[in-house]
Amino acid sequence: MTTVFHDYQDKVSFNKEKAGKIALAETPHSRTTLWCLLPGQHIHPHVHAGDHIWVILEGTGKFLGDTPRDVAPGTVLVAPEGVAHGVENTGQEGLVFVSISAG
Repeated sequence: MTTVFHDYQDKVSFNKEKAGKIALAETPHSRTTLWCLLPGQHIHPHVHAGDHIWVILEGTGKFLGDTPRDVAPGTVLVAPEGVAHGVENTGQEGLVFVSISAG
């Protein structure tokens, strides 16, 4: 296995029908995904086996979960295993974030 590097800006892709999900990397212990949401699109709150980390890169939105709050570039969200997490793009531009799933 080798180290993987990505320039996320080359991968950004929006889908008018649903939130865009672009696989960046998968290892035996993690999965890294780039999410791209147009204004009004959302990911319903859901839970996973394993921890999830989201890093907001572009746009603004609202975290949907146990403690709803606004998110913006630079926000790092850590959802431990079994904790509900979701997001809605409440801004006027695209919401882009990296999701790292571990476990």
